Amino acid sequence: MARPGNAALPFKPRMSRAGSVLWALVPLLTVGLGTMVILGWAAWRLRSRALALASAVALIVTVVALALTSAPADSGRSSAGGGLIVVVLIGGGLVVTFGVRSRLVDPDRTMVRTTSGSDRAAVEAAMERRARRAEARCILERDPALARELGIGRPDLPRRFDDGGLVDVNHVPLAVLLDLPGFTRELAERVIQVRNQQGLFTYLEELSVYAELPASLIDELAERFVLLS
Repeated sequence: MARPGNAALPFKPRMSRAGSVLWALVPLLTVGLGTMVILGWAAWRLRSRALALASAVALIVTVVALALTSAPADSGRSSAGGGLIVVVLIGGGLVVTFGVRSRLVDPDRTMVRTTSGSDRAAVEAAMERRARRAEARCILERDPALARELGIGRPDLPRRFDDGGLVDVNHVPLAVLLDLPGFTRELAERVIQVRNQQGLFTYLEELSVYAELPASLIDELAERFVLLS
């Protein structure tokens, strides 16, 4: 939705609940062959190093399974071993996809319909901010240069585009980090120090590994964090 002073830009929502179930079933529907692809997409979408590693493992397992099932085997043991690996590939893929499915789904809007008065207004405002964040992420993924021009993730800069409260951890000053819920001065200064010494962050997990941020804090703020290069 366009705002005054903003160009009308396409909005790419998160995955619907029905769509997320279908997505999560890809390992089963493709007999394990699509597991590596779907996990790789999720790693890119969620910027998760753990999912990227899972995708790489799925690729290796897929190659092994194909080699075993296609290789000539007098006793049938190779084919049986390949079949077992495929079962493991499907089962493991389903565990991972259903585990991360909720992170790809639109927020549940039923809460808006069950509230009233000022509470409903507050919920609707929060949902609107989420929608704005999703729209801003769409711009960031499609056109990083435009994202920088619009000041996405940079509340410290003068700008007219509403990104719903995103924070570019790679570039915001200390004061912005201090305004985030749960961020103490020690944590904020540690992020700045690591950023200056080791360069920009690529994955959110690096905030935990290198800056030693609590995993619970990263999970809480993950929807607001972006990492521009």
